[in-house]
Amino acid sequence: MRKPQALFLAFFSLIFSSCEKDPPLNKPGSNETINEWTMTQMRQYYYWTEKITQKNDYQLAPDLFFKSLLFQDDHYSSILQTLNSDTYGNTLTNTFGFDMVQLQNQSETIQLVTQVVPFSEGDLMGLKRGDSISHINNEPIDHSNLKSLLSKSLLLPTMHLTRNDGKIFHLPSSYISQPVLYTAKLISSSPTVGYMFLSQFDFSGAYPLLEAVQNFKSQQAQELIVDLRYNPGGQVAFASFCALLLADIKENDIFAKYQGNKNIKNREDSFATALQGQPDGYSFSAKDVLKQGLHLKRIYMLTGSNTASAAEMLINGLKPYVDIIQVGDKTFGKDMASTTIVTPEDIRGTERAWHLIPMIYKIYNKVGQGDYSDGIAPSKVTDEFAFLPLVPIGDSRDPLIQEVLQTINVKNILAKGAVTTIEPTPTLKPKYIGSSYQEMPIVVNKPIKSEN
Repeated sequence: MRKPQALFLAFFSLIFSSCEKDPPLNKPGSNETINEWTMTQMRQYYYWTEKITQKNDYQLAPDLFFKSLLFQDDHYSSILQTLNSDTYGNTLTNTFGFDMVQLQNQSETIQLVTQVVPFSEGDLMGLKRGDSISHINNEPIDHSNLKSLLSKSLLLPTMHLTRNDGKIFHLPSSYISQPVLYTAKLISSSPTVGYMFLSQFDFSGAYPLLEAVQNFKSQQAQELIVDLRYNPGGQVAFASFCALLLADIKENDIFAKYQGNKNIKNREDSFATALQGQPDGYSFSAKDVLKQGLHLKRIYMLTGSNTASAAEMLINGLKPYVDIIQVGDKTFGKDMASTTIVTPEDIRGTERAWHLIPMIYKIYNKVGQGDYSDGIAPSKVTDEFAFLPLVPIGDSRDPLIQEVLQTINVKNILAKGAVTTIEPTPTLKPKYIGSSYQEMPIVVNKPIKSEN
């Protein structure tokens, strides 16, 4: 049986135009030849193909021409060029092992660490979630310079963080493989409530997640909290893997429907079909995963503005089948899938290949729910930054976890006063999330044309 086209997520970013001299017009590798080919591809596949206007500026650099075609509401389509180092997505978490947010009160800005990757240099040095940072690379942080300081830091071999107590963390730049499952544990025994924090969707976390689920089963967990508040997405196949392990679904239930323009066929994927997009080296079958699963009819999902892409697909895709109780803040709002189209050799000649990454599909669930470009709103809104100090991930004092426990009415946790409630700090409000954050685009292989 032939393996279906894989769904996967990857980091991409915009690039700058090439400074190399262009070949003559109408020759392979010339701007005109590449741009004419680009126009053809975009008219065929681009979700907003009807918004493309006729262009006469085919001599533009290919990246500028591509961007000139984009619909004004399209914030995701991008283009990159082979061997251009600027096209790879560096973030604080995958480069220095932490992330942060800036808050504003009446008199000052406050920079708080929100995530520290387990076993990263920062973690080993004692950097903690909730730590307040005053300087980056010896420069004081204010309300206007955080974004630029973070952007500059991603280009440096070392980043120097100064905590408010004066301790300096020297964090070397490196590729940091973030664990998918930070923690999985019981946070209540009456009823039995399990908790897990998923940082991203990647099959490197498949076996740890399987082990955690088996532990929950052996302890007869009745309720489950899945923390996705900093999850930017990842492999759609792993999102399906999570769904099959956790929820009371069937392997052939529809996970996602993809709707494109009039030129390409719409498609739909079951959970089993989506799982078959798992990367080489993994061979999970939907039937076997279901046998090992929890089969929950209700799941509590913790979300925030950094919950994006395949993480949002998981929430939306499970809604027709189980009771998803979403707690926290509105999600990022990535409800589209893209494809990657590469300039063929007869078009690019000896020039480096251009990779077009246009949005081609809107994503819906089995019953047609979708269109969440403004984010998926929780049923119970809880702002974690209104309750300070931030506590460690998975701590039962966390305001989002407390909201769930109160909803479940966990008597042994709440009634006995075992948890110290953190008081809200209403003078603080989130100003903006650090510029390191980057959602992971949902990418599908080139779709099939409609038979019109």
